[in-house]
Amino acid sequence: MDSLTGAAKIIAKTIDAASERAVLVADDGTVLYRNTPADHFLFHPDNGNDAHLITDFLAAIPEGADWRILEKSRIKMKKENGLVTRNARDLHWVKYGEETGDDKVFHVLFICSRHERVREIVDTAFDPVLTINEEGIIRTANDATCKLFGYAVGELVGHNMSILCGGGHAAKHDEYVQRYKETGEKRIIGKRREVMGRKKDGTEFPCDLGVQEIKDVSTGQRFFCGFMKDLTLLKQHEAEIQERQALAQGMINASMDSMLEIDQEGIIQITNDAACNMFGYSREELIGSNISLLCGGEHGAKHDKYISRYLKSGDKRIIGTKRQVKARRKDGSEVEVELVVQEVVLTTSGKKAFCGFIRDLTQQKKDKRALRKQQQLIHGKFFGEEDA
Repeated sequence: MDSLTGAAKIIAKTIDAASERAVLVADDGTVLYRNTPADHFLFHPDNGNDAHLITDFLAAIPEGADWRILEKSRIKMKKENGLVTRNARDLHWVKYGEETGDDKVFHVLFICSRHERVREIVDTAFDPVLTINEEGIIRTANDATCKLFGYAVGELVGHNMSILCGGGHAAKHDEYVQRYKETGEKRIIGKRREVMGRKKDGTEFPCDLGVQEIKDVSTGQRFFCGFMKDLTLLKQHEAEIQERQALAQGMINASMDSMLEIDQEGIIQITNDAACNMFGYSREELIGSNISLLCGGEHGAKHDKYISRYLKSGDKRIIGTKRQVKARRKDGSEVEVELVVQEVVLTTSGKKAFCGFIRDLTQQKKDKRALRKQQQLIHGKFFGEEDA
């Protein structure tokens, strides 16, 4: 900085106090000064080819090029392995001198690597996102990842990905990565699957994991980016639904009357034990079969037409009413039953389903006949005694 004079020295002092990586460049492309953050970045061994970002970039700029146009362009830079396209937006610059009327024009370039740009986007993501290298070492982890697993970012970066693996996969994670490197077989790359994650406190939880491979064209390094979604609430919700379904099925099975639910196509979706016992079918034989299987008389061939007519016209001829019909058992015998049908609109799909409650009238008919016969006997005996 001591060799600089005038406006260049003032600008150099200004960028020296900046936390961003900044480089002072003369209008002819000569690098005049780098602040400490830029110096560390450009000459840090971990940054590979990015260490030559400034010199390569400046060397690739055509003579007389408009810097404002370059801000939206891509520049081909000469590397050892040929031409490499570098996004010029990796650099932002401020131009000094032209507007103030000074004889000399200076440019201050603010360096932002592509990895940092990606990291800025990732850090703002709602879902956990992290990247690992080919050795399974975590390179980046966003805030959502730290919050989900209970680690600080410094406790994750530099550590093996296996610390986040649950369900017995921790010991095998490095094997998965090594096998992919050796065979190229993509068992999980580009796919989503359900795995168990492990938090810092040791608790495990289900999560949805998607893995994508990323290759840095400038260094040839491969990275793996993992996108995760916590499935804990979803699994709890699914368990609650299963519990409610089990409770509902238990209540249905406890009913003395037969119960069946069919969809709009007349296919049996739900049945209870009473229906299985009444018709002589197993639950597996009934579910998935058309309800016409159980229709006696002439109604079997016409049942689908009844449903179709109702769905088109809305004419409720049997919905909500009680009537007596013939039903057919598995052995072909027919029985008279009392049938009540109720309509149900499914909230998830908006489709309609129909619940049928069926009562076998066989015993009731027998009881009525027996009662009538008894009444006839009593009546005959009473009037017979009077005649005597």
